[in-house]
Amino acid sequence: MPGTYPALETRLALVSTYTPRRCGIATFSQDLTTALAEAAPDLAVEICALDRDGLDYPAEVSTVIGQDSHPDYRRAAARLAASGVEVVVIEHEYGIFGGDDGAWITGFATELTRRGVPYLVTLHTVLSEPSWTQAGTLHRLCRDAAAVTVFTETARTLAISTGIAPPDRIVHLPHGAPAPVADNDTSGEISPEVRRTLAALAGRRLLSTFGLISPGKGLETAIEALGRIAEEHPDAAYLIAGSTHPEIVRQSGEDYRDSLMLAAKQAGVADRVAFLDSFLTETEIAAILAQTEIFLTPYRSREQISSGALTFAIAAGRPVVSTAYHYAKDMLGDGAGITVPPEDAEAFAGALNALLGDDARLAGARQAARRRGAGLRWDAVAQRFAEIVRACAAQRRRSPVPASAGEPVQPPRLQLKQLNRLTDAGGIMQFGQGARPDPASGHCVDDVARLAIVAAGLCAEQPQALRGAAPHTWLDTSLEFLRQAYDPTAQAARNMRTIDGRWLDEPHSGDHLGRLVWALGEVASAPAVPDKFRELATDQLMDALPAVRNLTDLRSTAYALLGLVRIPEPTPELHRCLERLDAAWRNTATGEWPWFEDQLSYDNARLAQALVAGGARIGDAAMAGRGLKALDWYLEQVGLGPAVDSSQDRLRLVGNLWRRKGSPRPDYEGDEQPLDAAAAAEACAQAWRVTADDRYASGARRSFAWFLGNNRLGLPLYDAGSGGCRDGLRVADVNPDQGAESTLAYYQARLGLTRAGLVQ
Repeated sequence: MPGTYPALETRLALVSTYTPRRCGIATFSQDLTTALAEAAPDLAVEICALDRDGLDYPAEVSTVIGQDSHPDYRRAAARLAASGVEVVVIEHEYGIFGGDDGAWITGFATELTRRGVPYLVTLHTVLSEPSWTQAGTLHRLCRDAAAVTVFTETARTLAISTGIAPPDRIVHLPHGAPAPVADNDTSGEISPEVRRTLAALAGRRLLSTFGLISPGKGLETAIEALGRIAEEHPDAAYLIAGSTHPEIVRQSGEDYRDSLMLAAKQAGVADRVAFLDSFLTETEIAAILAQTEIFLTPYRSREQISSGALTFAIAAGRPVVSTAYHYAKDMLGDGAGITVPPEDAEAFAGALNALLGDDARLAGARQAARRRGAGLRWDAVAQRFAEIVRACAAQRRRSPVPASAGEPVQPPRLQLKQLNRLTDAGGIMQFGQGARPDPASGHCVDDVARLAIVAAGLCAEQPQALRGAAPHTWLDTSLEFLRQAYDPTAQAARNMRTIDGRWLDEPHSGDHLGRLVWALGEVASAPAVPDKFRELATDQLMDALPAVRNLTDLRSTAYALLGLVRIPEPTPELHRCLERLDAAWRNTATGEWPWFEDQLSYDNARLAQALVAGGARIGDAAMAGRGLKALDWYLEQVGLGPAVDSSQDRLRLVGNLWRRKGSPRPDYEGDEQPLDAAAAAEACAQAWRVTADDRYASGARRSFAWFLGNNRLGLPLYDAGSGGCRDGLRVADVNPDQGAESTLAYYQARLGLTRAGLVQ
C-alpha cells in the first residue's frame, strides 16, 4: 500500500511594513500571514519588514530593511535568495520604500531576478495619472514580476491602461477581511477605554469611522454633514476611532485631531462626536462595527484604490456612506451604500438622511453589504492567493536574466577621509594641495551647499559604512553657514568667507544663490535627514524664495529649480524658473544645436536635468520632452550618443576652454572637470527615473565610471585611499589636487545614482 507523504513546503517572504509598526499595510500583511497559516499550511511565510524606528518584531520577521538605507534593499534580497526563499511578495505603496517615489524597491526586485527568485507585487495604490517618476518606478518594479495583484477590477483596468505589466499577469484578488461577529458578541480582548466609549454611545444611532487619522481622510466633511442633519436626527452620533498616523504626528503632532475637535464645536455637534485615540485591535474593530449603524469613509482623494477599513465594514454587513473614490465605487455599486463627491458636506448629509430616514433602504443596504462581504473573507482570499504563490514557485528554477543597461554599478567602498580633512567648524575649505586642505582658500556658499546635499544623502547610509564621518555635523555646519550668507533685506547672498569668519563680498545674485536654494530643497525633502534639520532647511528655503524671483542667469535658475522640485507643493517660483529655462531653450535651440545657449561651458547637463525634472514635476510632458531632447544632443557631444549601450563609449567632457556654436570640436578643449561628470551622471539618472529608458541608466553608469578611470586617459580621478577626487583631467595626466568642488562632485554623482536605484 503506497505511503502518504506530506505536501512539499514552499518558503514565501512578504516584503512589507509589519506590526508593531502602526500602518495599514502592516496590519494587512499580518492578517494575510495569519490567514495563510490556516488556509495554506504548505506555505512557510516569513516577513521582510520595512523599518524606520528600530522596532522589536515578532518571530516571523526574518529580515529587516532600514526604509531609508539604500544598501539594505539589495542586501536583503541577496539574503532571502541565499536562505532558500522560493517566492517573494512585495506589498507596494510608494510611501513605504526609500528613494524618489519609492525607487529603491526596484533594486531589491532586480537582485531577486538576477538570482532567479520569482516575485509578485500587490499594488495598494494604482493612480490613473501617475507622475512620470511614479510611473517609472512602477514599470521597473512590475516588468519582471511573475504576477501583479490588485484589489478591484477598476484597479486592474487602470493598471492595464498605464501599461505597468502585460494584462495576463495582472490579477484581481480582493482585499481580505475577517469574518463578522454577532452584534451581541462582546467576547475577546477589548480595552477599558473602548468599552467605556461604546457604553457611552449605547442607544445612539452610531455613525463611525476607524483607522489611522490623517488629513487625507476628510473627516471634517463628515463632521460638517452631521451638523447639517442634527436637527432631523437628534439621536445620531459619530465615533472617530483610531490614533493619528505616525508620519503625521512626526510632522505636525496632533494638529489635525485638534482641528477636528474645533470643527465639531463650530458645527454645534461637539457633544455628538466622540474621539477614541487608540490603535485598535481586530477585536475592538469588530466591537465598534457591531454597534455601528452606518460606516463613513469621507476620503478626499478619488484615486484611492483600496481601503482596509471599508473592506472590514462591508464584511461586517454595515451600510456605508462614502466619498466617490475608486475603491468605494467598486465596493458600493451594488447597493451596499451611497457615494458622493469628495469634500461635499451637503451631499454627504443628503446621503446620511437618505439612509437614516428610510428603514427599508437601510435594510436593503445592509443585505447588499452582507452579500458583498461574503466574498471578502480572509479564508477565501488566502486560498486564492496561495494558488498564485504556488504558480510563481514553479518558476523558481528559471535561469537568471542577463544584466540590462539598468543593472547597477558597484562603486568603491565609502571612504570619507578627504571630506573629513576639508571640513571644519565653519564650513568646507575650497582647495587642496594634493590631499592636504588649503586653509587660505577659505569657504564659499557654492561648496557648502554641495556639502549639505552630500551630507543629506549620506544620512541614508549605515553608520558602519560612514566609518566615523559625521554627516549630521556637516548638515548643522552647512545650514548655519547658509543662514548667515543669505541677506533677506537684499534678497541675495554673500559667497566668500575666510576661515576665521570674515565675509569677503557683499550680498549678490549668482550661481551661489541658486545652489543655496538647491541645497535647502534637498535637505528639506530628504527622508533620512533628522527632523530638526529638515525643519530648519524648510524655514530657510521659505525665507529665500523672494530671491529666486530675481534670478536671471540660466545656471543659477537651474540650480534653484533642482531644489524647488524637491518640496511637496509646486511654488510660483518653481513655475517662474521653469518658464525661464524653457524659454531659453525654445529661443536658442535649432535643429543643429538644440541647446539653451550658443556655447557649451560648465556644469552643462544641469540645464537639461532641471528642465526634465521641472517638466515632470508639474506634469508637462512636452516641457520634459524638450529637456530630454537637449540631454540626448548633449550626450552625443560628450561621447554617449545613440550607441550608448556600446562598451566602447566613454564620457569625454567639454573642458574649461568651452565650445562655441558653429565651431568644430578640437582635439583638446581644456581640462575636463569633475563638476561636469557629476552633472552628466545625475542628469541621466533623472531621465532614467522619468522615462525608465535603459539608455539613460547606461549613460548614468558610464558618466560615473569617468571618475573611476573610464575616461579619455584611462586614469582614475577618484582616490580610493583618501576618498577624495582629483581636480581635473588635463591634456596628458590628472590634476593631483583634491579640493571641495571635485570631491563633492564625486559624491553627488554617486548619491544621485543611489537615489535612482542604479548603485548597489
